[in-house]
Amino acid sequence: MMPSDTPGRWDDAPDPAEATPVPDADAVPFDATVLQQVAHGDGIPPRELPELLGRVDAHLIDSRESLRRRFESPYSDERRELFFVPPDYWDGVASVLSLSPVEKRSVQQAHERQLLRIGAETRRGSEFDAALDIRTAVVVGRE
Repeated sequence: MMPSDTPGRWDDAPDPAEATPVPDADAVPFDATVLQQVAHGDGIPPRELPELLGRVDAHLIDSRESLRRRFESPYSDERRELFFVPPDYWDGVASVLSLSPVEKRSVQQAHERQLLRIGAETRRGSEFDAALDIRTAVVVGRE
């Protein structure tokens, strides 16, 4: 299955002419395209998404060493580090940070879409897509 055959995957970008820009996109470890996709889904409004992702990223930065010890990191660069985590990982984060179900879904979607985008850019798209069948993704910004 190609990513474009699956609704909600990394390449389901909104039409740029119709998209409301996501502000402060540089403050979070996500590509602008990923933020646009998530912001124009059924979740968080574009203006609120960077603040939400920034709050989650601050929590994840504090948890980075634990993530490194416990989970596989398939990719890292100067901007971010990715991890494969159990499917219920976001339930725990949502509980700790008091995220609503819509916020949790938007956060998880941003992390998974970023993984798929990096997979496509690094020619590891099939590998990363298959990993999401049994795990989910966490993207942690570099300090």
